[in-house]
Amino acid sequence: MRSLRLLPVAVVIGAALTAVPATTPALASPTDAAFSTSAGRLDVDYASYLAKHDIVYNRPNTNPAYGLTAGNGRTGAMVWQANGLTMQVSNVDASQQTAFGAGLVNLNTSPAMDSGYSAYQQRLSLYDGTLTTKYDSNRTVTIMGQPGSEVMGIHVDDTRGGVSSVTVELSLWDVANLGNSGDVPDINTWRQVSSYADSTGAGISRGQNDPQKFGYTLAATVEGANYSASVVNNSRVRLTITPTSSYTVWFTASTRLNAPSNNSINQAKNALASVKSTGYGTTFTNYRNFWHNFWGKSFVQYGGLSGDADYLENVYYLSTYLIAAGGYGNYPYHFINGVFRSTGDSTKWSNAYWYWNQRDVYNSFLASNHTDLMNTFNNLYSRNYNALKSYTQTRYGVDGLWVPETMGWDGNARGTVGSDYTKNILSTGYEAAYNMYLQYRYTNDANYLRNVAYPYIRETAKFYSRMLSVDVSGRYYMANSNSHETYWNVRNAITDLAAVRSIFPIALSVSQQLGLDSGLRAEWQRVLDNLVAYPQQNGQYLPHEPPLSQTRNGENVASELIWPYNVTGIGYPDYQTAVNTWNARPFPYGNVWANDAVQAARLGLGDQTFNGMKRMLQQYQNYPNGFTNNTNGVFEYHGVHLSAMNEALLQSYNDKIRVFPAAPSNSNFVGKFTLLAKNGFLVSSEREANETKYVGLRSQWGATARVVNPWGTQQVRVRRASDNAILLTSSSAEFEFATASNTVYVVERTAKPLTSYSTTRLTGSQNQGAKSLSGTASTLGLNGSGSSGLVNDTEGTYDSNWHLTTARGYGDYNDDTHHSTVVNAAASYTFTGTGIQYLSERNGDMGSVDVYLDNAFQATVNLNVSGARQVQQVVWQKSGLSRSQHTIRIVNRSTSVGMIDAYRVTA
Repeated sequence: MRSLRLLPVAVVIGAALTAVPATTPALASPTDAAFSTSAGRLDVDYASYLAKHDIVYNRPNTNPAYGLTAGNGRTGAMVWQANGLTMQVSNVDASQQTAFGAGLVNLNTSPAMDSGYSAYQQRLSLYDGTLTTKYDSNRTVTIMGQPGSEVMGIHVDDTRGGVSSVTVELSLWDVANLGNSGDVPDINTWRQVSSYADSTGAGISRGQNDPQKFGYTLAATVEGANYSASVVNNSRVRLTITPTSSYTVWFTASTRLNAPSNNSINQAKNALASVKSTGYGTTFTNYRNFWHNFWGKSFVQYGGLSGDADYLENVYYLSTYLIAAGGYGNYPYHFINGVFRSTGDSTKWSNAYWYWNQRDVYNSFLASNHTDLMNTFNNLYSRNYNALKSYTQTRYGVDGLWVPETMGWDGNARGTVGSDYTKNILSTGYEAAYNMYLQYRYTNDANYLRNVAYPYIRETAKFYSRMLSVDVSGRYYMANSNSHETYWNVRNAITDLAAVRSIFPIALSVSQQLGLDSGLRAEWQRVLDNLVAYPQQNGQYLPHEPPLSQTRNGENVASELIWPYNVTGIGYPDYQTAVNTWNARPFPYGNVWANDAVQAARLGLGDQTFNGMKRMLQQYQNYPNGFTNNTNGVFEYHGVHLSAMNEALLQSYNDKIRVFPAAPSNSNFVGKFTLLAKNGFLVSSEREANETKYVGLRSQWGATARVVNPWGTQQVRVRRASDNAILLTSSSAEFEFATASNTVYVVERTAKPLTSYSTTRLTGSQNQGAKSLSGTASTLGLNGSGSSGLVNDTEGTYDSNWHLTTARGYGDYNDDTHHSTVVNAAASYTFTGTGIQYLSERNGDMGSVDVYLDNAFQATVNLNVSGARQVQQVVWQKSGLSRSQHTIRIVNRSTSVGMIDAYRVTA
């Protein structure tokens, strides 16, 4: 495709607030570097490195909410142990906003797969994208998929003798009482179920009469064994398999949306026949190659800090997998429904795509070099351009583009205009336009800029030009709008003012770049030159012109200027005002979609970024599979985590590539990455002992680079890797150089060049157990009985006066808690180990509990604390025990709340 002129990009390297002093060259503690000058990226053994982040269950999990996951980009399965292996299956394009999961698939054998074994392990291999369950050495079940399709597979190797039967059942939940969740025109189409069983396999269909062409068929067949198919009832079909030592069950959630003539039944049969013809071996290889290629596009190491940074890094890779496993459909991976749920058809907030929430899920994928994932998100809005243009004219009587904050799959605004929270939000169109512009800046797709991004940019600018008012002095202002969902019907919402200051310069530049709409530029420039200032008070930005209106939601609206509006940050004249605004934000980490940590990174606050990522996991990562039980969202905090870590390592939002702008100040931090910057720079760098070693840039398109010296005024040089030619030597604070496409450059200190480091390759060791995040109840994985690790409170024994809480109220930071308000209510847990920690929240409604160990009184623990609820913490602990069986007992002392969140056992 034809390239357009690229805007210059500057490179700013180093942590802005913790820069290395410029007096003498600092020596790195480690002496090696992993940058490959030939490849222009870090040299990584991805297979071994990612293996250290596998999620491992060393005991069977029977809780659907804890189910581990596997997905091929469109169809996902969430797996737990119930009558064999059971999984909830869903497809990202199955229904509106994926509101309804496809159904259940169950694999059962006689004798049971999980009977008579001594060793068990279930492993989610991120590098291969597989979920493998092993029972001893004679039973292995591998869940994988066919890339680029809607087909998944269950491959079974079972060499036991005496297996008398194998069945696979596909089923649905009771659809009779199905609620009208999702933007569904007729819920009755989703209550209607049909089934089939024939020589090709068996399947269940619903949504077949959906007028918008949604709906699906959940179907299965078998490769490698004989089988018969039968209909059990209207919502259950069965495959009865003749036992063999190795066979594959192929299943699909084939959607009407993606099927020829919208016939999902024919599509399911054809897809299953095709994959069966290709065969398990070839399909498995293709599937692993799909994931291997995916991971090879970028790399992140965020390590050290007593293991906590490694835990955050583990979540980074897990979160990337969870989203990508369902991110390649025609519709976005919905922020609360996705393709991984264990809730049947039960869902919430699913009548639209909330832009605020969806951006959290997707905005990290440009920097991680997965622009195709971001394109899936942008496509939802670009394909609805005409519908939105028409609705803007109908609603506002202006020629421009308004985008509803809560938009239906077809561009409808039903979820927005019926809500006081969202009906007067004007800035969503700007966000959509800006993300499309970013997609161009990361892909250099000239056709996309001209035909998709620019029309959105132009029409958004036209909309704001018409919606702004002009006072007697010629100043433009916003008379009335919502400052997002939190402040309704206010004057000069800061989101609108920031949108104008962001998108109008882009509109001016791109229109000139494309040679279009010269007649609009004078108006855009006039608005930009005469726009009222952001509302401020006491050295910080306000969400709108004072006095502040009633608070309706928990958003930190004024901090939006920092991210994702991108109009302030490191190096901006109003930097201190931005920091003051962030420090004074009214709702720190207030919900599962809170983006505080991303904004901290944009401000160069490395320690706050690290602590923010940790706090978000402390509050919302409740399950050992990485999921949350928060009912306001499921996947937002995964995406926030991704953006925060990317922004801590690399920034290019303001056309300056900043390397390690928000690294933690602790010298034990180890950071290494290969990420994508604007204008096609694949950037690599390493930082250890508070020192940035070098910066490697692979220029994909030949843009100009400006470099801000990361080492103060120490002399640096730019070296072309292909011939070691020194293109530039400078001690200036900032310099620039031209680049050629597909060429690698190294920015290095003259006194300590990259060649002074020995070369290395980054590797890792395969994870074999559960991991914990210190000071929190967050874990990844399950250890075997008696092993070290966090134990959910539900594994204890409780008298009738203790109650399990699974909804917000008691235990806002971990909804799975046990609590009691009855004096002498007792709970106990028996464990084998050398130590025990008792974890609980603290709050003003709580009282005291007594702790006993092996029937001996240990302590009275006061859980009452004034002020805000305190998150999970260790409230009592004991170490140095003999490694034998012990019992901890918690006794409530008063009618105030006594609470148990979890235990942590030391083996």
